[in-house]
Amino acid sequence: MSNSKKLLLWNSFPSLCLVIVLILLNSFFTNNFISTSFASSFFTSYTPLIIVAIAQSIVIIGKGIDLSVGGIISLVNVVIVSVVGMGFSLPIAFIVGILTGIIMGALNGIVIGYFRVTPLLATLATSSIAGGIALWIMPYPGGQVGMDYILWYQDMIFGILPNPIIFIIISILIWLVWKFTPVGLSLYAMGRDINKTYASGVAVNKIQFLTYVSSGLLSSIAAIALTANTGAGDPLIGSTYTLYAVAATVVGGISLYGGIGDAFGAIFGAIFLGLAFTLVFSLHFPSFYQDLASGVIVLLGIIGAAIMKLRSNKVITS
Repeated sequence: MSNSKKLLLWNSFPSLCLVIVLILLNSFFTNNFISTSFASSFFTSYTPLIIVAIAQSIVIIGKGIDLSVGGIISLVNVVIVSVVGMGFSLPIAFIVGILTGIIMGALNGIVIGYFRVTPLLATLATSSIAGGIALWIMPYPGGQVGMDYILWYQDMIFGILPNPIIFIIISILIWLVWKFTPVGLSLYAMGRDINKTYASGVAVNKIQFLTYVSSGLLSSIAAIALTANTGAGDPLIGSTYTLYAVAATVVGGISLYGGIGDAFGAIFGAIFLGLAFTLVFSLHFPSFYQDLASGVIVLLGIIGAAIMKLRSNKVITS
């Protein structure tokens, strides 16, 4: 098979094309778009979305869905800020936050993998649990993390790469563990046909458990990045991330039916969303129309990705 056909078959290719289109549009309408300062600002803002999109992609590829990622982000955020407020160091706060995310992911994994509860219902319930605990810990936004951490997060590596890239690299490494291990092969098999995978002797419940633990871990990493961006705690800070994470995976060519796609597509999908929001802001839409305009662009992106995928399949089969 030629390289061009391989590229067309790549599930992430349509989302990459959409990112290129929005890069071109932003280069015309967004001031200082082609600059290191814009890159730093962009990744400072959208690194949490990129990471949580990777988390969602792992779960969806395995024929699940995680509606609790936003709640986990909110919970980990207020936990980190509260631990710092108690006088503990920031690394200790990060460890506690990561453990919190893993525990919530493990709860999802146990309920779904071992008690066979539908992922949609289970994660909707745990999202409410995480959000409720976050509100109990911190009823109102407040607290703060060290200014040194905030300034580091906004800085550049050797003046070239934004520091938030470090969080994305760590998240990609977690995905690569899934991608290139036998567990990852089982993940795709489970996504395509969970009954056949179970019949072949694969411990489906264990794989499901690990996917949700990974999602919880990645959500906590996203929360650590988001906390650096805001510098404070907010029990509702993660409320929008669940919907955007699902949208990013769909734009990225990951099938909601499972078994198809790649986390790199989810990364492109998240970048597409960030560029779409940037374009809407740059075009100076009135504030009460911005959500409408953003939603229309995202919907067009999803439809465009689907059309490009269908056309590429026709080219390959013809």
